[in-house]
Amino acid sequence: MATKRKLPRTPLALAVMNLLMEHPMHPYEMKSKMKERGHDQVIKLKGGSIYDTVERLEAGGFVEAHETSREGRRPERTVYAITDTGRDEITDWLAELLAQPVNEYPQFGAALAFFAALDKDEVVRLLKMRIALLGGQIAGEETQLKTFMEMGLPRLFLVEGEYAVALKRAESEWVRNLVHDIENGKLWITKEQMKAVGETFESRNEGGDRE
Repeated sequence: MATKRKLPRTPLALAVMNLLMEHPMHPYEMKSKMKERGHDQVIKLKGGSIYDTVERLEAGGFVEAHETSREGRRPERTVYAITDTGRDEITDWLAELLAQPVNEYPQFGAALAFFAALDKDEVVRLLKMRIALLGGQIAGEETQLKTFMEMGLPRLFLVEGEYAVALKRAESEWVRNLVHDIENGKLWITKEQMKAVGETFESRNEGGDRE
């Protein structure tokens, strides 16, 4: 009995299989549609990553070659279609992604956990730089969304872009408030105070262990 392969759970696999639910496509057409719809704002598109993803999905039985054609001297192009197994897997996965929040361990969250290792003024400078960069990204992405809307692309294909902008806006506002609290002495403590807090928690934990 053949072992059932697991669906590669990557953003690119999600995009490829959802596109194939519309109709069979060649990987080049998939990439073009992703860019047209702004999917590259939430999914990394680089090199032959789409072709690699399609190969893994085909090996797992989630997509299959639909037809192969050649135009003139150009290389053969294979059009792929989603299988029944693939359709079942992707609908279940998509439902799970929409309904269940997960901790994605963002790099910025890790940096926040340890930023006290830096000088307070340096932290403020770096966070203000982040706010400025976020502002530039927000402006650029909003312009792109507006352009897509003016081109007649349905909003249904743009909601992931709207979500990305909303996250950046929320982050920018949160970081701005964080900087305000650091500058006004509501957050930062000295290295000596940090050491004292650490010793207090250690002694409490040791007492709890003895009990």
